[in-house]
Amino acid sequence: MNIKTPQQLPLQVQLPDDELFSTYYVADNQQAVHWLHQQATALEQPTLADRYSWLSGPAGSGKSHLLHATVAAANNVGKQVMYLPMSELLEMEHPGALLEGLEQFDLLCLDDIDQVLDSESWCFQLFALINRVTDSQHCRLLMSASQAAIQCGVRLPDLESRLQWATAYQLVPLDDTAKAKALSLRASWRGLQLPNDVSQFMLHRLGRDMQQLLAYLNELDTASMAQQRRLTIPFVKQTLKI
Repeated sequence: MNIKTPQQLPLQVQLPDDELFSTYYVADNQQAVHWLHQQATALEQPTLADRYSWLSGPAGSGKSHLLHATVAAANNVGKQVMYLPMSELLEMEHPGALLEGLEQFDLLCLDDIDQVLDSESWCFQLFALINRVTDSQHCRLLMSASQAAIQCGVRLPDLESRLQWATAYQLVPLDDTAKAKALSLRASWRGLQLPNDVSQFMLHRLGRDMQQLLAYLNELDTASMAQQRRLTIPFVKQTLKI
């Protein structure tokens, strides 16, 4: 994936190749997914309502997956895109150097933006960035957080008001039935067949954290190809030693 970065800051970001719209189990999040797909593929100049998007939800609800999917879809139609995982950048002493010039991109994604909103220096620089995005006429800014902007405890009131301009969607977490289907969907994308009894077994024995479950699925995929074995409960037990 060709994610362009500002010349003054050669930041290398490698996104998962399996986190696409086609591999996200939508369940009750149809409106959010539809909105993000529109933001990724729209070619016309954005209106103010289109300019800012805010995606919230608890850990494991798929926020990062959807930001990665949006970046991939935008990249596929030739847009210049930038993705920043804010939770990995919060220790930066001079965030202005990182954020400078980002309004030049067609799509800018700030994942886990709430991780930096208690920092005064970050807030001032984000406020300046949003003003530049507003003036740019073409940049779309997508942000993710664990909760709504008004609940994030933003250190700068002016920034808090700007963040509330965003079109906001809150993801509905998957229940166990939906998580099993999400696992099967990802397995299918990898060319695997994951029977329902196996996905249910994984949920009950390995926990409900989707990120961890998908990591186990990757491990099973590698073992399945190496041993030419189908995904069965005995094979899962043997491979994961449970």
